[in-house]
Amino acid sequence: MKSNLSLNLKPWLKAMALANKLQAAKLSGRNYVELSRLRRSSNKIWNPEMRIAKIVAKLREKRNIVYSQVPPATITKECQKISDDVGAGVAYLNFSDVKACFESIPFNQTKAAQTIETVKEYFNGFYVFLDQAKENPKQGFTFRPIGLIAELDLLLKKNYTYEYQFVYSVGDLIGELRDGHTAFVSRNYSGYIFYQGFSMYSVIKPDGTQQIKVFDDEIDPSTIDCQVTLIDGEPAIDVITGFARDHTQQSRDLSVRFNYALASLAFGSRDFQIYGQTFTLRLKLPTKPSTSYTLNCNNKVSNITREWRIPSNISNTILDPILSKYKSPYINETSVGNASLIYDAFISRFYVLQDFGVVLISTEDTAGFTPDQVTRFLNDMTVGFKLFVDRGIKKIVFDLSNNTGGGMHISDFILRLLFPNIETFPEDLKVTDVTTAIIEEVANGNLDNLFSYQLFTSTKTNTSFNNVTEFIGNNTYTRGGIQVRYTTKAFRNDSLILNVSEPIKFPWTEENLVILTNGNCGSSCALIVQRLAEIKVPTVSVGGFPNTRFSFASFTGGTMMTSDLIIANYLGVYPNLNNLTSRFTLPDDLLLSFTCAEVYSLNNPDEVMDFSFRQADYQLYYDERSVRDPSSLWIQAEKYIRKR
Repeated sequence: MKSNLSLNLKPWLKAMALANKLQAAKLSGRNYVELSRLRRSSNKIWNPEMRIAKIVAKLREKRNIVYSQVPPATITKECQKISDDVGAGVAYLNFSDVKACFESIPFNQTKAAQTIETVKEYFNGFYVFLDQAKENPKQGFTFRPIGLIAELDLLLKKNYTYEYQFVYSVGDLIGELRDGHTAFVSRNYSGYIFYQGFSMYSVIKPDGTQQIKVFDDEIDPSTIDCQVTLIDGEPAIDVITGFARDHTQQSRDLSVRFNYALASLAFGSRDFQIYGQTFTLRLKLPTKPSTSYTLNCNNKVSNITREWRIPSNISNTILDPILSKYKSPYINETSVGNASLIYDAFISRFYVLQDFGVVLISTEDTAGFTPDQVTRFLNDMTVGFKLFVDRGIKKIVFDLSNNTGGGMHISDFILRLLFPNIETFPEDLKVTDVTTAIIEEVANGNLDNLFSYQLFTSTKTNTSFNNVTEFIGNNTYTRGGIQVRYTTKAFRNDSLILNVSEPIKFPWTEENLVILTNGNCGSSCALIVQRLAEIKVPTVSVGGFPNTRFSFASFTGGTMMTSDLIIANYLGVYPNLNNLTSRFTLPDDLLLSFTCAEVYSLNNPDEVMDFSFRQADYQLYYDERSVRDPSSLWIQAEKYIRKR
């Protein structure tokens, strides 16, 4: 049966794909200067929807199977079994075989100690939220304060039998930051996809009770819309909530993480696909080979078991089911429910529904496209708004649900297109010996990257910085009870915003717009909606828990970096930085991503956006139709436009 599953990897896995691309280039003999041509990617904020096939292929490219860093002479017989199955064209690997392969690689104390020291160097040197993460969460958030450096050291005091147990422990600890940009993964142990061909969603019944229901079931479609009452013998709502609380890192808001654990629709790759469903789609080896579900289908109770399926991903034929679109009865190529598509701008779509317009923005990620293509995408977006003007559209619903970001220049463009005089959020970097060294070194090259002072304008003077000293400044703030240095708060220069057309004065104001998300609007998406909210555009969140208004955006932090990019773009490129390379070199099979720039509110200049709980003005809930027909939500959201 053809699957409706859409693989939605976390933002850091997109960066992991780039890291594999860099590694493949290194293996092919290209030098670090040549590799640095990929530097533009360091200023992107990754969208987990794009080019999944390439990501999986790159994860295989380096050594074909999960033990990619194990020298061929030491490949265990358990891992050889996996290799043989892949070579034979087996579509799905056996759970017990993959587990046996993982468990054939013993824990290495020396490698673990080196790994912890290097991870600490990265967090001390770059992670902009390291100290603020120690503070108690603002009311509305659900996460524990964490002194990360001390807790990383404690991991070495635990007992591990296998290497993957240690790797997962480090990843889980870093995941407790609940920062969608920050993660630790292994190419060896996160190279397979574990999924059940089964997904769920949540509804709120008229009496206010919450139920978990089946969204999609590849094995037995007759279960769709049945209520899931128990999971492994425990109440389903409790199991999903616990999983979202402890094992999902996309947001500091539990309601958003709850949405992410379940299924909803996202527009990506020109089609609607199932997004989220992290409870039944995982990148780490699950603890058990299967899960049992108790269903209530029209008052008939039954029990089903769904095993973890592990695609070997060796061909497009096997990848195809994972990438296929979701076939909703309410969606076709030209309409969503009663909403008619009037223009497709690739990264956005323009619909007309009743007497209002809908702009569905799926991503800000244009990595992999040429500058000319990006220019076309943004010009097309301008055309979409012009068509709204021509049709006399007075009200617009912006749907940015399940949009996890892309390039900051794209978010800046969208903001300036709507409000030409709007300022974007100011940002800063952590000042340490390594960031100072990089800032000073790249100053001579005038490179287009995060550390180039020439690309910023001071919030104090509203003029460009004259030199490195002005950019670094002498700015100390109290975070987590200690004094921490940061660069001078700055705006990105307008030169970073693509100039694709003459400025247009559109007729809409904040009173004619409304924002709709399910909280899974992160990174550059969050920069858009958070900034619009600060000028009083109303916000609506969908999903979550009954009568619990929650965040309409997640991980607003300005820029994500990866360990591979730090080496490839900076430490391995500039001779004066080469002496830092050994401090920041992780084993080849490991990748760390982290937030290295933070943004501040314009309304409250000392407020760090990532740690600010901002609940939506209004809350909607999914039901059996709206979870498959976004136009039902668009109609409800339109009612909250102030000037109707």
